[in-house]
Amino acid sequence: MIRKLDTTRVSLKAETLAAKFAYKIIGQQKATDTLISLMEKFQSGFYDRRKPIASLLFLGPTGVGKTGSVEAFVEGVFGSVTNMMKVDCAEFVHSHEIAKLLGSPPGYLGHRETHPFFTNASVFAARTNASGVEVMPFTVILFDEIEKANDALWNLLLGILDKGSLTNGNNEVVDLTKTVIILTSNVGSKELAVLAGEGAFGFSTGPTDAVTDYETQKKTVIAAAERKFLPEFMNRLDEVVIFNSLTKGDIDEITKLEFQNVHDRIVMTSLVVFDFEISPSAYAQVIKDGYDKKYNARNLKRVIDRNVTVPLSRLVATGQVLNNDTIIVDYKDEKWEYFAKATTKSGPREPSIQSGRVEVPTLRTESKPTPTSPSLPFAGGYPFVDKPDYPVLDMSRKDSSPFFDRRSDRYKR
Repeated sequence: MIRKLDTTRVSLKAETLAAKFAYKIIGQQKATDTLISLMEKFQSGFYDRRKPIASLLFLGPTGVGKTGSVEAFVEGVFGSVTNMMKVDCAEFVHSHEIAKLLGSPPGYLGHRETHPFFTNASVFAARTNASGVEVMPFTVILFDEIEKANDALWNLLLGILDKGSLTNGNNEVVDLTKTVIILTSNVGSKELAVLAGEGAFGFSTGPTDAVTDYETQKKTVIAAAERKFLPEFMNRLDEVVIFNSLTKGDIDEITKLEFQNVHDRIVMTSLVVFDFEISPSAYAQVIKDGYDKKYNARNLKRVIDRNVTVPLSRLVATGQVLNNDTIIVDYKDEKWEYFAKATTKSGPREPSIQSGRVEVPTLRTESKPTPTSPSLPFAGGYPFVDKPDYPVLDMSRKDSSPFFDRRSDRYKR
């Protein structure tokens, strides 16, 4: 009996990971497919036990989400972006700084005082929980901006990528076979920036233009990488992933995601419970100021911080924002404007917990402090629930309905 097989099907875990990537990795289908294939490779067991599970090099223009894609992968698989080992290669400009990773060898000054970054204990600890129990199948090691490091680090990686181990300054052989090694690099960004300045890149006008731009970028970046890195280094990598420039639709999705991140921070950390809305003109201005053909979305977060996050913080700090307010951010006549719209609810209200926040009445007076549960600590007349030892999640909510509508589509134009 012969059965026809379908190679387009993906595993359930890979589908789950892809669904998470849809909200984190914007406009980089090649990177998404590569990381999903990595997951299936590990699931199947079809990988060489004598070397790392996978070794990837992420190349492409600046500001397109290379490091962010690694963080999205770690968060999607393990639940937190902190569950990885990250090496900032900008700290290894000089050859002697390699001792930060390996520790000083015997006979050198500070041999016992310099603790190596790579040890069997540290690699194992990256995939364990607080109780020391191994809860993750492998460790992700990120070498960020590898082109800034000294040649000594590249030579160290040659052995790691080839045999999955290294010997640190304490003569300990560190096993790196149960790791996924991802390297990011902006090599070739200058060449791409020159092309972008000449109008070769920017917002793609259609599928044909997008394919042409990507192929041009790929050739430019690969040529720059071959000039920068040794052939034996490039040949030891499992795959080189090229990130393409962002389109207008990608910038739109990233802007919505950044606004959602601001909203989440307000929900989780703000001492005043409020919501905010972005007018169409303000939304368009954020995209205009935040996108650059040379640097893609690199400036987008700074633009949002400057025109939305920082002003909102000042309004809260000066007491102009009340609980249950909705702040409207507008842009008119080349000026940013902010308005408060009070939300009044009918019927009796009781203090409760929703997403780590305390629900309080809209109107407040100095003579009548906000009613709260006796167990809630107070700070300046406001319920204070930000103490790390306070069991916020253990308190039950009497009313299961949401505090107010916090739909993410409020930021759609």
